[in-house]
Amino acid sequence: MCELVLASGSSRRHSLLKQLNLEYRIAVPDVDEVAMVGELATDYVCRISKLKAFSAHELVSINRPVLAADTIISLRGEIIGKPTDMQHAKSILRKLSATEHEVLTALCLKIQGHYYESMTVTKVKFKYLSNHQIDAYCLTDEPYDKAGAYAIQGMAASFVEYIFGSYTNVMGLPLSDVSKLFKQANLYKFDHN
Repeated sequence: MCELVLASGSSRRHSLLKQLNLEYRIAVPDVDEVAMVGELATDYVCRISKLKAFSAHELVSINRPVLAADTIISLRGEIIGKPTDMQHAKSILRKLSATEHEVLTALCLKIQGHYYESMTVTKVKFKYLSNHQIDAYCLTDEPYDKAGAYAIQGMAASFVEYIFGSYTNVMGLPLSDVSKLFKQANLYKFDHN
């Protein structure tokens, strides 16, 4: 089996995929990630991961398996993606303060015209965050380029009251489900179970 293509420019996804001891190359897809009017969070994240897989596949000159992922936050059905600036990051964190939200990651594995898909949902509850905590956090680099404006593997770990589900999902790549997807697609070379 030829090497895998990871359709992502995310450093978190790169470091997570390396934990599976896989050989892979990177193809960063160019996808419009704007949600459609009335689109459900589950439909949105699945649509975007499939678009990323297709886009990255088009960038690769030879036929290789392409793994794409998209991660968002859903708060009572509202889709929360990456913050656009500091004020937006602060607004997102105020919404997440003292609430439970869901982290949704859709995976799409494209192999020779076939798509294998899965979705992982993790529940995360934040403790109450004061304006001072939010302001201080938003002065760091952590909130930016991350769905929900936080990095659970960084300073925001102290915000978490509880987590129910996959920790690596909250980081952006649920490794257990990646392995299951490889098995479903008969990519046994990549299956470590």
